[in-house]
Amino acid sequence: MSKRKDSVLLIVILYLFLVGIFSGTGAEIQDFVVFAVLSALLIALSFLIYRYYLTDKNSLKQRLIYICISFIKLTIFSVVLKELTGFSLDYSILVLFFIAVSIFTLWELLDLSLWEKGVLLLVLITILGIKGYESSKPSTAYHLYRSELSNVANYEEMRELLVEDYCNDFTPEDFQELEPYLAPLREQGFLRFSQPALLEFEDGQMVMLEVSRETPDKQLGFSNIELLPEEVGSYFRYYPLELERKAGYPRNVIEEDRGAIIETKGAFISHGSCYQEREWYEKLIGVFGEKKVWDEMWDKLEGVRAPEGPVQGAGTSNKGYLYFSFCTDWEIDKEVLNEIYVQFSDYAAKHDILELPVLFKWAD
Repeated sequence: MSKRKDSVLLIVILYLFLVGIFSGTGAEIQDFVVFAVLSALLIALSFLIYRYYLTDKNSLKQRLIYICISFIKLTIFSVVLKELTGFSLDYSILVLFFIAVSIFTLWELLDLSLWEKGVLLLVLITILGIKGYESSKPSTAYHLYRSELSNVANYEEMRELLVEDYCNDFTPEDFQELEPYLAPLREQGFLRFSQPALLEFEDGQMVMLEVSRETPDKQLGFSNIELLPEEVGSYFRYYPLELERKAGYPRNVIEEDRGAIIETKGAFISHGSCYQEREWYEKLIGVFGEKKVWDEMWDKLEGVRAPEGPVQGAGTSNKGYLYFSFCTDWEIDKEVLNEIYVQFSDYAAKHDILELPVLFKWAD
């Protein structure tokens, strides 16, 4: 009877301790009542399971099952608490607690050798180490600002923090302008912190989202959401509104493959989104996707296509240009290349495709 009274007293003390901690957060009365009720239900359920299921304290099976049930209860408790009050528990702490209790249960009930106990201890140390390692890595722009930029001393160090695509756009003049604000503790602090997210859509529109919490325990919500005007969106936009094309080689042609190229004409894709490139390719296919169109072109270019002529193959590349393959023993004749280009580019111009990109190359 004395042990039962001691257990009840211990549970009451634990309950009052939890309620006291929560009241210390400055929670409102309604949230305080919700927490008190949920905590009472959690402790009561834990006591019942402990009393009627965990009948053999030395049973490894019962102890582990009881730990798993407790983990499920705590998970449900944390989710319900967050939904009803907005107060959130660090779930990683619950996971670590579950793993730690499981390891110590194995340690206590299994007949383990010294090195086997060392393995269990090493598992716990590894998990704690990884958590510490991950938490030390910047996860937001603010964390990166405070942890990395405060140590930047010159332009070269600043460039090392930039992603590759933006390195060439950042100049020493940019660094000089930003330098007074790179280390807030060096000269002055900032007034507030917000972390907007920019969503770039296929049609080029930019939407800005800003999220914040009223307090650290409140649920994340939008503080601002708006469609950026063009003069602002154009500054942040990575892809151009219109597909950019220029004369030269097709993109991503490696040096070894350039030897197979005889000549290029027209303007090839230089910069654009996947959506813009797909739209361009579909437009090209819409003009040159039918066999009868090619037959008409070849009829006008009599003697150019094999077997009589040097052109071994031709078609539309999924990279967004036309290609013509010539037999390797053909002696290059610029007039033939020009004649082919004039016929196909004139036909393309009638269908609103200017500076038709064409690649002349040797056949494989």
